[in-house]
Amino acid sequence: MIIGKHFEFEASHQLPNEECYGQCSFLHGHTYKLTIEVEGEITTHGWVMNFKELKDIVKRKIIDVLDHKHLNDIIALPTVEILLIWIESQLQDELRNFGRIKSITLYETSDSYAKIEN
Repeated sequence: MIIGKHFEFEASHQLPNEECYGQCSFLHGHTYKLTIEVEGEITTHGWVMNFKELKDIVKRKIIDVLDHKHLNDIIALPTVEILLIWIESQLQDELRNFGRIKSITLYETSDSYAKIEN
C-alpha cells in the first residue's frame, strides 16, 4: 500500500553566477510543493502509518528547517535536484520504521519539479 502527503514551504536561494544558471544566479524565492509517498504493509491499525505522524516527521525534519530560510545557508548548491536528495537523506531513517520511501516529488514552480522514485 502507498500513502502520500503534500506539504509547502517558502524559501529563497541563489545559484552561482555562471552562464548556465541565467536569472537563477540572482537572489529569488519559491513556494516549494513537496509530496512524500511511503510504501508499506497495512498494520493492525488499518494503515501504513498515521498521517499525523507522517506530518509531524516531515514538519520537524524538513519544513521547520527550510521554511522561510535562505537555502544557500543549508545546502551549498540548492538546485531542486540537490535539495530533493537532501530531503530524502533527512527522512530515510525515521520513515524506515513504517516502510520505505516510495517517492518524493519537489515542485520548485507550478510546472517544474524533480522526483525520486525508489
